[in-house]
Amino acid sequence: MYELDHIVHFVDNPEQAIEEMTAQGLHVVKGGHHEQWGTYNALSYFGSQYIEFIGIEDENKFEKAAKMPYTLHETYEKSNRINGIIRLAIRTTTIQQDADMFSAAGLEVYGPEHFSRTRPDGSVVSWQLLHIGHKSQTVPFPFFIQWDKSNEEREQENKERGITGTHSVGNVKLKEIVYLIDRLDYPKYLQLLEGVKAEEHYDEEINANIVTLHLHNIDLKFVCPCGDGPAWDAMLTSEMGINYITFAGAETEKIIEYENGQYVFVK
Repeated sequence: MYELDHIVHFVDNPEQAIEEMTAQGLHVVKGGHHEQWGTYNALSYFGSQYIEFIGIEDENKFEKAAKMPYTLHETYEKSNRINGIIRLAIRTTTIQQDADMFSAAGLEVYGPEHFSRTRPDGSVVSWQLLHIGHKSQTVPFPFFIQWDKSNEEREQENKERGITGTHSVGNVKLKEIVYLIDRLDYPKYLQLLEGVKAEEHYDEEINANIVTLHLHNIDLKFVCPCGDGPAWDAMLTSEMGINYITFAGAETEKIIEYENGQYVFVK
């Protein structure tokens, strides 16, 4: 079963992200430090899913990490370190089989590799990562994560540590992640994932082909414009990649814009 695990939003300062996003109605807490990558984060949980507001704290370590192909660090570096929602992680329990499948499909595969980070209380959380891609891609693929503990164990730990909490914006949950793409082979590779259902249609109103992938806990919607025109106007930004995130269950409908990231809240 494949699920959204988390969304990566690069920011200048995770501490400031806590302050700013809390003021917008989200429960955001300090995360931890990635010693091997030179980064640190703040986290906002929605059940077992979360947004990771990540920043750089060690330039030398980060520059080394950014040399690794298809990682989120490379993505950020190649974008000239423009902040925003740049990647998402898909949770899996079959990470080695996933690596073999994508390799057989012709993608470049790196991993799985083992990693860990230290929480503020000194405890360690560990996982495996898999990165995929090809040299002609214009939008980075999601990366894949397999945690060393079950969802239930991790959710219980998060409750005990006060990491999860109530969002004053409402009892919200992640509903949809919308991508803007320029080629339909991007979602077709992800359709190889077993059990992931896909719907394709042409939207005449915005003149775009749309592919929606139904993961277990979220929809990924890929909008591919058929030339210039209405499809671009329908997006919150004109940047390729993750365009905006939609949440359901908000008490008041609104759009939060923070460091080039767009979060849409609906009732």
